[in-house]
Amino acid sequence: MSETPRFGVRFTQPPANEESDPQKPARHDRLEIYQLALAFTSHVHAVIEIAAEFERYFLRDQLDRKSAIIPQLVAQGLATADMAARRALYVRARQALTDCAAILDMLLERRTVKPSAVEPARALALELLDKLLELTAPPPRIW
Repeated sequence: MSETPRFGVRFTQPPANEESDPQKPARHDRLEIYQLALAFTSHVHAVIEIAAEFERYFLRDQLDRKSAIIPQLVAQGLATADMAARRALYVRARQALTDCAAILDMLLERRTVKPSAVEPARALALELLDKLLELTAPPPRIW
């Protein structure tokens, strides 16, 4: 019992044979939130490259950079054992996602992108935002 940390959470190393198998993806690759972040980035890339070709460069560039950082922050958060640091990474990912959603709304409002091109990205953004909100909730205070 002395080896179990507080709250019963135990971080263990993966077995040696799991790391050596090249066919098995890394642990964060199997999680739904990481897959959603990658899918969101893919949809945003389609909006940038196909639909928003007439929009100004700096707005497309900002959307590209903000969307690309989301899966990176999620992967870093999944690889971090310290809960406070993990939550901070998820908060940064949520902020970048909010910025992306605002830029997508600007593109729609300016009518430089068809709504049918943006809707898949917006739907994924909402789903990913719900998942990130769960992960960024502060722990309950016990007095």
